[in-house]
Amino acid sequence: MGFLLDHGVRYLALDIDGTLYPRRMLNARMVRSSFPSLRLALAFNKVRTAYRREQEERATTPPNREGLLRRQASMVAGRMGSGDIPAVQAAIDSQFYAAWERSFLSIKPFAHLRETLLQAKEQGVLIVVLSDFPIARKLETLGIEDLVDMAFSSEESGYLKPHPSAFALILDALACPGSEVLYVGDSYSKDCVGAKGVGMHTALIGKRDSGRYPDADMIVNSWKELAALIL
Repeated sequence: MGFLLDHGVRYLALDIDGTLYPRRMLNARMVRSSFPSLRLALAFNKVRTAYRREQEERATTPPNREGLLRRQASMVAGRMGSGDIPAVQAAIDSQFYAAWERSFLSIKPFAHLRETLLQAKEQGVLIVVLSDFPIARKLETLGIEDLVDMAFSSEESGYLKPHPSAFALILDALACPGSEVLYVGDSYSKDCVGAKGVGMHTALIGKRDSGRYPDADMIVNSWKELAALIL
């Protein structure tokens, strides 16, 4: 028997970037988003890191995407020494969010991704995705849109992974305990630590088992290896 059946897992939750397709494709697109303003790109990247740290100490108001975008723009404006937060938000929307929606139309999925999800669906497992960034048309581009039952961006919660509120989007929508969910991601600190914090089972993909990942229930290097363990 596989992990899903053995542990009563009814839902397979997935990160997107670096988990469903190679991180090198993500990195290439992130480099392109450094233009036209490298200064804005540097400030934005630093703020995303700072946001994860500060969200543990101060609540986002309101706790939704509007609140996150407003707080994020304020932080970026502060780093750039600008008092015009609406203008900074418009620049962020143009250089990052709008550009990403176009640039991610050429990503290619990892081998065995669709086959693994098809087998999970055949076992009656529901599939959910949770990504820090807006999902746009990534699932369609990856050829799995028809297999995904629910899709969320953590920004909808007002917080970024690994904050519990981000993962609560899944649990609230499914109305289930974390023990019925297996979360698969490529980032130990964001995906495994965050998902384990709300009681989910976790799988770290794209890594070798070195014994340094106590919050990962399994560590696999490929979707083929994951399928062999969980199905």
